[in-house]
Amino acid sequence: MKNLTTLLTSLIFLSSCAVQQDYTASPDHPSDFPNSLYLQSDADFEVYKVDSDLSRILIRVYRGGLMAKLGHDHIIASQNMQGYIRIHKTTGECRADFYAPLESLDVDNEIFRAAENLDTTPSQADIIGTKKNMLKSLEQAQFPFAQLHSSDCSPALSAETTGVTLSLHGVTRELQLEISIELSKEQPIRLKGGFSILQTDFGIEPFSIMNGLIKVEDRLDLSYSIIATKLAI
Repeated sequence: MKNLTTLLTSLIFLSSCAVQQDYTASPDHPSDFPNSLYLQSDADFEVYKVDSDLSRILIRVYRGGLMAKLGHDHIIASQNMQGYIRIHKTTGECRADFYAPLESLDVDNEIFRAAENLDTTPSQADIIGTKKNMLKSLEQAQFPFAQLHSSDCSPALSAETTGVTLSLHGVTRELQLEISIELSKEQPIRLKGGFSILQTDFGIEPFSIMNGLIKVEDRLDLSYSIIATKLAI
């Protein structure tokens, strides 16, 4: 039994550290991102730009399979989010576009793991392997960004459910989100909330080894905190 446990542990270590396809440097922004819409001068609108230094998305990834206890839950952080919110001064008409480059995702930052009270401690080799496997599953070289778009975010200004589209891995899905938003004339916009997605809904095959004895669960739980400051256009 001891030899079997040693063998399984070695297989897990090798699978996490296996040399996978390295991530590919991304372009600066998605080719279809509407920068010009937000940067044009229009006195009727106020435009807010995401402060990437103060904004983050956290993604909770769950271990699964019959031998899940030999793996790790993971925390993936996006701390390089970009984008804009545009609000009509009179009518409250609202539009928002955000994107996050996948190559800069931060895997298993010890501060975030501690905050989530995760009960395991992956090694640096585990973390490197996890990121490589994750970016391979996401096909990051072909689909370098996650994008979130709302053509009408005005319901969020009234604390109502807001329709958005999430584009990931070349697939776009509609979501209805509960968004907490703080808006005042003198302060930045602050948005907070959370939602869950299934990887398979976006054509992503959750990572697994040993015929699924250890695997990543399909469901991902996301939480976000976005701060955007007003632009002088």
